[in-house]
Amino acid sequence: MKPDINWIQIPSGYATIGSNEEDMKKASEYWKDKLLNPTYGREKKFQKWLYKEFPSYQPYINEFFISDTVVSNELYQSYCDETGQTYPESLTNEELGGGKDHPAWGMDIEEAFSFCQWLSGKLGVDVSIPTEEEWEYAARGNTRNQYPWGDEFDPSYCNTHESNIEKTTPVRHYEKGRSLFGLYDMGGNVEEWVNTKYHVYEGGIEVVDDLTETLGSDYYILKGGSFARGGDLCRVARRHGKHPDPVFRFTGFRLVTRQKQHIKVGV
Repeated sequence: MKPDINWIQIPSGYATIGSNEEDMKKASEYWKDKLLNPTYGREKKFQKWLYKEFPSYQPYINEFFISDTVVSNELYQSYCDETGQTYPESLTNEELGGGKDHPAWGMDIEEAFSFCQWLSGKLGVDVSIPTEEEWEYAARGNTRNQYPWGDEFDPSYCNTHESNIEKTTPVRHYEKGRSLFGLYDMGGNVEEWVNTKYHVYEGGIEVVDDLTETLGSDYYILKGGSFARGGDLCRVARRHGKHPDPVFRFTGFRLVTRQKQHIKVGV
């Protein structure tokens, strides 16, 4: 049986990627006193991190199809059972959300690529994970929305530290938090790998921080934030990476294909 993926069609168009000075000022003013570690705001580390998003630019994105959710435990377990891969922690740690309709998490990006190769064979189309530009476009189109659902943070729209749930939730739980194109959990639940390595945007500023010091200057980007971290990571433009601290191990991924043939496109 072929895995049943609900693909969302994202039309060709111009995307708004990154942040301008006004966006960064707005984010700084809202979050500087609400960060999980308040010293990040006082010492202006958070403000420094925002410059990874600068400047904003508008590339043209060709049509693609993206899964409405991140890969679920149920689907990832099928992959593990067929290929003999080790179960990720999301399938063994029920205290942090081990339901079959919860997101699969705990895999590195190479494991995500391996899953996509397996799924491509199952579906007969090339499947991968989105680039950072595709991910941001699917989250907010050509708007300047700070979050997938709009311009204001609301913990009832997503699963972050502020939501006080402290574990994952089902992948289609937050109807009000759906993105411009109808995708779930693009803010919160688990961070999402994208197929783009960190680089300075043209005209931007090189930012040296704990991620570049531990991962180097070309680590793969994570987007969207998680239930274990603050809502500042839910901002669409935010660029994060796989920090080695275990609190950042909640990493999953969603899927893209650029081939419409043989797939069922949802709404």
